[in-house]
Amino acid sequence: MKQLSSGTIKTINLLFSFGFITVILFQLIKTAFYALPNDWFFFLTSDAIENLVCALIAFGLYYYVLKLNEIWKKIGCAIFFIFLLLSLALLKDFRIHNTVEFEQTFEYFTSFLGQSLLFYSGIYFINRLEYLNRLKRIEKELNVAKEQLLRNQLHPHFLFNAFNSLYSLSLKDSAETSEYILKLSSMMRYLTDEIQLERVPLTKELDFIKKYIAIEKMRFGKDAAIQFTTEGNVNNEKLIAPFLLITLVENAFKHGFYTNNSNAFVHVHLKTENNELLFSVENSVFVKQHFEENIRTGKGIDNLRQRLQLLYPKQFSLKTNKTKNKYIAQLKIILN
Repeated sequence: MKQLSSGTIKTINLLFSFGFITVILFQLIKTAFYALPNDWFFFLTSDAIENLVCALIAFGLYYYVLKLNEIWKKIGCAIFFIFLLLSLALLKDFRIHNTVEFEQTFEYFTSFLGQSLLFYSGIYFINRLEYLNRLKRIEKELNVAKEQLLRNQLHPHFLFNAFNSLYSLSLKDSAETSEYILKLSSMMRYLTDEIQLERVPLTKELDFIKKYIAIEKMRFGKDAAIQFTTEGNVNNEKLIAPFLLITLVENAFKHGFYTNNSNAFVHVHLKTENNELLFSVENSVFVKQHFEENIRTGKGIDNLRQRLQLLYPKQFSLKTNKTKNKYIAQLKIILN
């Protein structure tokens, strides 16, 4: 349902109530003009009175009866409404047939009851627009809060890995430590500046990934088999939710370079075609020794999948495949 403003909903509600009451009053005045004062009985059993009574019952049921707390008051009001409709049905049956028959009276009664319920349905629907709109707004705010929580879970994990890398460089007394700190500072600025944005230019997200890969190359050496390639037109017009792609890159380095094996590799490739983004990450897989096993269960992929479901419902696919020597993650997103 399209989300409407509170002012629009109040206007719709007011126009409906005003129009509904105006039509009924106009019909009532018109009937009274032709019937009164000569034919009171015809006036009391006319369609105008029927519509007025049914409308009053519908309004009373919605705005008064259903808000009562005492059950006996609700039952009393229901009996009163039934009595009104039954009386109206008896009078109409007598006016038309000059007698009262059960079958005919019951037919009129059910007709009036159905008319009252129809009027009530219209009043109920118009007034429920505000409730449905508020529910939609709350659901949207809840999804934003949930997505923000998942996004925030990424930042401590990223910082933990980054400072571990910085610690490794400091132990080696590497000359690249200062450059590492500079790149890390730039990445931290991106983390703080873009955290509240729903969408950022794809170029900024890729620049963030490039800096991350650059500092990992400093950590593992320039000869490390780390590649990042792009294909297609990447410009500032393409927007993406921030910090989505980095999760797959982090995961690749976590599992592809946890040893000093010379065959370790991480290959990252991004392709854009029209509004479709294809992002694939491949990393090496080695058999861990028992002392290298990590007892912590990784949450990165699970969090990423949850964020994608919130941000790109039915507009993404995330596939992972693991072989003996390789792990492949492929993400496809339809960018809005």
